[in-house]
Amino acid sequence: MLLKAFALLPDDLVTELASLGILTSTDLMFSSPTPLEIYSRLSSKSISFPEFEACIKVILTKLATSGQEAVELDQPSHPCFKMETLTSLDNYLDGGLPCARVIEISGDNGSGKRILLLNCVLMSLLRNREIEGLWIDTTGDFAIERAVQILEYHQQSLDNMEILLQRLHISLATDMESVQQIIRALDFQLALQASSIQMKYIVIDSVTSLFGPYLSAVSSQGHAIMAAFMRYLRDFAKRYSVIILLINNATLMQPPSTARAQTTAEVTNPRSVFASTIRKPALGPSFTFMTDATLWVSLWPAQEEDEEKFTTHVVEVFRSKFSVSKYLVEPGGD
Repeated sequence: MLLKAFALLPDDLVTELASLGILTSTDLMFSSPTPLEIYSRLSSKSISFPEFEACIKVILTKLATSGQEAVELDQPSHPCFKMETLTSLDNYLDGGLPCARVIEISGDNGSGKRILLLNCVLMSLLRNREIEGLWIDTTGDFAIERAVQILEYHQQSLDNMEILLQRLHISLATDMESVQQIIRALDFQLALQASSIQMKYIVIDSVTSLFGPYLSAVSSQGHAIMAAFMRYLRDFAKRYSVIILLINNATLMQPPSTARAQTTAEVTNPRSVFASTIRKPALGPSFTFMTDATLWVSLWPAQEEDEEKFTTHVVEVFRSKFSVSKYLVEPGGD
């Protein structure tokens, strides 16, 4: 900032400093001469050295960021809320999935992870009519019929369905650039204080098809792209108190490289409580640590003969930064 913009500085002092090549506050604060050396080079000495130091303090006061109490740093800038899921899981998570988090929902094909997440999002929008959700479809598989079936199951009228589905925005984006444009556009709208958008849920379905084409065993470029985008998502979630939910597919567990040629036995996932779990979240081991939690959805490994009409799903907490990991939830049949 130009020194002449500071109304409290004497005009003759500003003029003398300009003659020494000191025109801005940066020149004065970060020039190599010390304040005493600068003062000694002033010709008129119209003010005393203590008064000169006081002028510097005035500039520092104007430019410095105001302090903040440490207790205030723990308070979120946006009201915090939790997303209710399943009763047993919510009890374990102290009310549900917390806001300002990026959470991975992973599972094999047919595990029910998409239906579970869609049901949770719709029920959250139903409980709170002031909030909205964004579902980014990266595969083109989203079917509005599923959402309608869920609402019909919960005995919602056609009018209620229409009002609720207007608050669930669906965007088709099949590549990384398109997804980034959607989220950055939303970022710009939320940053405007006049914006009336109350976006609280963002679902990316799925991140597997989004990141998969970039990952390679012979290049780190894909990993860098994934890491940079995930950092942006975590910053976005914290700034706007949004829950970002990432649906991820599964891949087969592999034995250690030293043992691959010596065994053909299936490898069990050590994070699961079931010995029959031989799959793990896709996108490699580093992606796991780029989220705040990983929920694993699967089918109940054993089914009795008299339970043929029902399919039981299981949710396991593989990893979590806000709760204890390796927790098992049995949602029940459908």
